[in-house]
Amino acid sequence: MGFYQDMVEGLKDMIGPGKKYINPTQMAKACEVAPNQIIRYIRQERGKHLQVVARVLDEVGAKIIFPKETEEAENDFIPIPKALARPDSSGNSLSLAKQNENNFQFNRQWLKGKGDQAHMKLLTLTGTSMSPRIEDGDQVIIDESQKELFEGRIYAIRIDNETVVRRITKEPGKIVLVSDNPDAEPKRIALKIEDELISWGAIGRVIYVGKDIL
Repeated sequence: MGFYQDMVEGLKDMIGPGKKYINPTQMAKACEVAPNQIIRYIRQERGKHLQVVARVLDEVGAKIIFPKETEEAENDFIPIPKALARPDSSGNSLSLAKQNENNFQFNRQWLKGKGDQAHMKLLTLTGTSMSPRIEDGDQVIIDESQKELFEGRIYAIRIDNETVVRRITKEPGKIVLVSDNPDAEPKRIALKIEDELISWGAIGRVIYVGKDIL
């Protein structure tokens, strides 16, 4: 593989979920160039002058090295925005805290495989409905890309203009939100799948709980 092809493949390897750049637009912004420049390089639609330079570099034995997921890269941290316990205007996502001033940093490699990092939000829970698994004041990460409801898992659910975090069970024609705390009231919230009187929907799945050890 020559210098020019190495460059093209190297750019491709740096773009995608869990990579340094989520998409070509993010890479272009970091490089301070137009997004179509990066896209055309990747598609090999642009850069004849680079191909000429590449032939010279190939002749002299020059190599191109792109950073890989080394130990240094594994220590990279990414911010997850702090959210409020209420849906935004779309009803499909949590509202963000003011100006995202309370973003928390998480290790990129630790998050890899847990979900879509671009759709994660951090939420502080209040109340004891999910105790002891989630206590009052615990921090949870919610992946808003995971909206398909699987029985036994914990989700943030919008009911009208409110948001609740509950474990999911299913009954014929119903999605049931269950509190882990046996003393919680109500213990169960049954939502009819085709009920037009109540507006509800999944916001995302709880993928992590952070808590203090007392």
